Amino acid sequence: MNKIAVRAATGAVYVTVIVAMLMIGGALGFTALCALFGVLGVLELDKISNPRSSWVVAALVDIVMVLTLIWAPLYYVWAAPMVGASVALLLILATIATMFIVRLIVQLYGPVEQALGTLSHSFLSIFYLGIPLAIAAMLDIIAGPAYLLAMFIMIWLNDTGAFLVGSAIGRHRLFERVSPKKSWEGFWGGFVFAIGGGIFIYYLFGSWAPTLSLVEMIFMGAIVSLSATWGDLVESIMKRSAHVKDSGNLLPGHGGILDRIDSLLVVAPSLLIFFVILLF
Repeated sequence: MNKIAVRAATGAVYVTVIVAMLMIGGALGFTALCALFGVLGVLELDKISNPRSSWVVAALVDIVMVLTLIWAPLYYVWAAPMVGASVALLLILATIATMFIVRLIVQLYGPVEQALGTLSHSFLSIFYLGIPLAIAAMLDIIAGPAYLLAMFIMIWLNDTGAFLVGSAIGRHRLFERVSPKKSWEGFWGGFVFAIGGGIFIYYLFGSWAPTLSLVEMIFMGAIVSLSATWGDLVESIMKRSAHVKDSGNLLPGHGGILDRIDSLLVVAPSLLIFFVILLF
């Protein structure tokens, strides 16, 4: 099987799993999927950022911290009706504060020469993986699967458009020192595909689609495209710094899990800001 076929097969499985978790698994299923992404992402990030001096204890604590953040929105939904919204929020904040203190104390018992590196990795795991994936899970709980599915469709269309247009007519480098193969032509191709996805969803999905106007769906597509490109470039510069081509080899033809969710990690927080702006 050639590389394109392997990549296509892996991509099809990846898309199927996400759609199934969104449409069938409910909030629990999608949060569990985000948790899986978080665990795998921490392990990959640990490997590429600190390949010769990985401290297993620190990696385990990082996984617990990331999982705590990702499951927090679902816990809030479960606990708020029983103990009240304010108490549930305080319990979550207290748990996160406890994990923060534990992580700092644990470092006192680790290798001195690795202290700065492992602590930096821990907080990178929290901000780069834990918070964005928690936001994605929260958006699914608050807004429902339609918004999240629309988001993923736009991300995938952006990737497809960027690849097709960039491969065909890409000449002008977008950010050569970070990602030599990306072109401005590819960027605009992905931009148009993502916006086209927003228009497609608005007109063809009927009442099931997110309750946004056509203009808002176009803006959503534009935000997804721009944020997805930033997410891809940020992961690229981290890999270039670590002198690796892929974050891992979990997904044949695609690399690691970070290579697949790099766009999501910036798109989800960007859409949260977008939706908050719409409320006002």
